[in-house]
Amino acid sequence: MITIACGLRRVLVVGITVLAAVAAPLGSARAVSTSVDPSWMTNGKLYAMAEANGVLYLGGQFKQMRETPIGVAGTRFRVDNLGAIDLATGVGIKTFKPAVTHSSQAAFVRALAVAPDGSALYVGGRFDAIAGVPVRNLAKIDLATGQVDPSFAPLVGRPTTDAVYTILVSDDGSKLYVGGNFKAVNGERRRFLAAFGADGSLDPAWTPSANSNVRSLAFSTDRLTVFAAGNFDQMNGVSRQSVARLDAVTGALHPWAVPGGEIPSPMTCWSLTATSTRLFVGCGLGPNFVEAFRLDNGTTGSRAWKFSTVGNVQKVELGTEGLFVGGHFGTGRLQQKVCGNQQLRGLMLMNPATGAIDCSWIPQLEPYGDNYQGVWDIDLTSTHVWFAGSFTHVNGTAQQNVARMLR
Repeated sequence: MITIACGLRRVLVVGITVLAAVAAPLGSARAVSTSVDPSWMTNGKLYAMAEANGVLYLGGQFKQMRETPIGVAGTRFRVDNLGAIDLATGVGIKTFKPAVTHSSQAAFVRALAVAPDGSALYVGGRFDAIAGVPVRNLAKIDLATGQVDPSFAPLVGRPTTDAVYTILVSDDGSKLYVGGNFKAVNGERRRFLAAFGADGSLDPAWTPSANSNVRSLAFSTDRLTVFAAGNFDQMNGVSRQSVARLDAVTGALHPWAVPGGEIPSPMTCWSLTATSTRLFVGCGLGPNFVEAFRLDNGTTGSRAWKFSTVGNVQKVELGTEGLFVGGHFGTGRLQQKVCGNQQLRGLMLMNPATGAIDCSWIPQLEPYGDNYQGVWDIDLTSTHVWFAGSFTHVNGTAQQNVARMLR
């Protein structure tokens, strides 16, 4: 039995020692509801969301879009790892169900991104066909027609074992950055990172090289550099534990770096997002944490604050209310209490300046048994906070794998 600091109190936690930021409300002009706003759901885990033209697209490993939880009578229809929900009504869209499949492996979607003009949906994961069109791990769907673009067909990685985990689209839509566990594209060497034109052509100039998987990509605010996160410890042959910064045109390593030893090795960092002065990163491989690094200290990404959790931090997303954080902390074996006596259960809201927890918004996610999935993605629309992953209930309401709350 050990303790965790939380404000002026100390509360009991079983499992590991965790140093928490001082808990305090953010005092923002906006508040997020603690009640679930009903929406359709899925019968399997979700990894990614993307919105365009009033539609929320969902990717993961699932076979049904459902009006009601499993075991409860209601409307449902068949999909294969990719589906959509009307953002206004929360209702599943039956006309959008391109089947994401693989001829010999379990197919899944791990990444979704939308072209800036809303014309196309980019899909990444492990698959060899979508709607019967041959594609390998990366594809483009025309959102006007719902059809897969057969001319956008780069061969990303090996056909059976590799996958795309993250997609980042430039502001003008002319360039697409991807990361994953692949080592070649179109037969050319690309180690875990690659860039493409909007037509799917491989960018010959952007050739950074990691030595292991890349899980997340994000632009700096000036769009001149790209941050990468994953479980690598080298980038372009130079030591970079789990986080690196790259030139957006050439892929050259930027001199900015997190100080050596700040991120433990080995480590997987799953998600990141940046402001002009801070880089927020969610990590987990035991230890697990969310950390803010300085971008206003020259080339030294020193720690601004750090908050440790009892499970992976798999998503960080900035909103006007603060930093939304999701993962499987508190949805597995270990539990963690904050804000006096509240359990962290897969979601929290933090002050991005200090790392303090907003004690008024700590949703309680119920897992599927001893579940190491929790929340994988968070999407902020003008009206709702959407979160997706693997869970059965939110604050006692039966809502499987995707949910929304008013903001």
